[in-house]
Amino acid sequence: MKIHTRALFILGATVLILIFVMTLLFQFFILSSYASLEEKESFVNVQRVTSQIDFEKENFGGKIQDWAVWDDTYQFMADRNPAYAQSNIDFPATYKSLQINGILYYDRAGNYFDGRWNDPQNKTMTEVPQSVREYFDRNIVLFNGSADDRTTTGFIQIPGGIYLVTLHSILPSSVTGPSRGTIVMVRRYNDDQILRLQDRAHIPMKMIPLDEAWLRTDPIVLQLTAPGAPDYISRIHDSSTLISSTIIPDLEGKPALLLKVTTIRSVYQQGVTTIMFILAAFLITTVVFVLVTGLLLKKYIVNPLTDLDTATKAIGQRRDLSERLTISGDDEIASLKHSLNAMLQELQDSQVDLSLRKQELTEANRKANLYLDIYLDVLTYEIMNAVFSLTGYADILKNRVGEKERGFTLRMLETLKKSQAVIRNIETISRIYKHPPEQKPVNLQDVIIKEVAANNEIVIRYRNCEGVVLADEMLPVVFKNLFSNSLKSGGSAVEIEVSAEDQPDGMVQVSVCDNGTGIPDEIKPGIFDRFLLDSEKRSSYGLGLHITKMLIEAYGGRIWADDRVPGQPENGAAIRFTLKRG
Repeated sequence: MKIHTRALFILGATVLILIFVMTLLFQFFILSSYASLEEKESFVNVQRVTSQIDFEKENFGGKIQDWAVWDDTYQFMADRNPAYAQSNIDFPATYKSLQINGILYYDRAGNYFDGRWNDPQNKTMTEVPQSVREYFDRNIVLFNGSADDRTTTGFIQIPGGIYLVTLHSILPSSVTGPSRGTIVMVRRYNDDQILRLQDRAHIPMKMIPLDEAWLRTDPIVLQLTAPGAPDYISRIHDSSTLISSTIIPDLEGKPALLLKVTTIRSVYQQGVTTIMFILAAFLITTVVFVLVTGLLLKKYIVNPLTDLDTATKAIGQRRDLSERLTISGDDEIASLKHSLNAMLQELQDSQVDLSLRKQELTEANRKANLYLDIYLDVLTYEIMNAVFSLTGYADILKNRVGEKERGFTLRMLETLKKSQAVIRNIETISRIYKHPPEQKPVNLQDVIIKEVAANNEIVIRYRNCEGVVLADEMLPVVFKNLFSNSLKSGGSAVEIEVSAEDQPDGMVQVSVCDNGTGIPDEIKPGIFDRFLLDSEKRSSYGLGLHITKMLIEAYGGRIWADDRVPGQPENGAAIRFTLKRG
């Protein structure tokens, strides 16, 4: 990843992290504060509605007090005065002015005394509905607390619907004397009443009668009616409204109505709008910041670094240490260019010094090789002449001396023969170093046949050796040394088998196996080192295998020691090597 891309990636990641952190802050602190504010607002709205209901109940209670503490009403409870009934409870305008549906009278014992009901739709006077009378008959205890100048107002729920009722004891205008009963005024609380209440409070609301199903199943009702329940519960209805619920009890203190007040989430919505605006402004500002920062980074950092990279690559490709970087400015990149120029100068000086040292070493190596070649040529020539002379003298002596001296002479000849083999191996190594083997097509089977003929004193078989490999005229040395090694290991009774096998990688694997004493596993890795033998003595045995390895590796192959029978070293050795297929 390039520096410019990496810098933009880091900036982008930083911006995303900031947006994420800001969103969390807004969500858990600012929006939670707004939610707390709107919950307080919803509580205030509930209080406003309940205050309106309390005001309506108080106003309703004030109307009944004028009728209850009135001498005419007090007298009516004694003699059922028809004139009172005709001018008051039988007069339709009374119900309209009081905004009620019915008036009921009960004596001191709580027995129904008299009453009227107004049907506002038909505008007719009727008898009090049986459901209303049955409710008060069942709840006669409501009249026990009405023996003094006190008003009781509240809701009742009957099959006919929800009603707002108010009760007051019937007393003379002097408010002295025993009560003669209780007067009850009933106002049906239908949708029109709820709409009027909503208009007065200026708050959307609903009033739902609570029947047994609501009381048993609705989770909000269950929560509001549980022991230790809160006065109200607020729930988010949607993104724009919050609904707060509270219970309105009836005259008996039992749950009668579920009041649902809708609060517009203006504060929360304004908060969300503000937050979105802040986030949008922050995002736009951040995009501009990232773009400007990216341009500045590219101009003042990325482009100079790119130029520096291009210049250093060009110097590396041309391998011209005399070139120098152009320096402008005084920033860190200019300082880096100064350092690179100083390094180039040091490298140039080192290169010149190394060139001089190389020339000196080359000349010294040439002289050393020249001296070494002369030394080896003279030494091997002189030693070989001495060996030939000694061999000639020994051959003459072996036929002219006694039996005892003849034995010494034969040992001398054997030693001289080994010395000749060592000198020839040294000459071979010198030849390999002076003139590395070439790789040219050689018929593998022809080479093996010639070496088999030269070693006719032992049994040598070969198979699958047809084909051409890449080697040179020194390839016979490989087989000569390997056959000699097998002969030394197994004696004249040894049997050797040579085989060849094509490999998938374009190589030919040649195996030279014998039934001699084999090669122990512990010395196999170093069998091709100089002078290494299964004993600790130096001999031409180890030197021959070393020469073999040098030739095989010069031909581009590899060589290793193995068992003729896998896992059984004592049953004979196998020397395997690879050559390139011709």
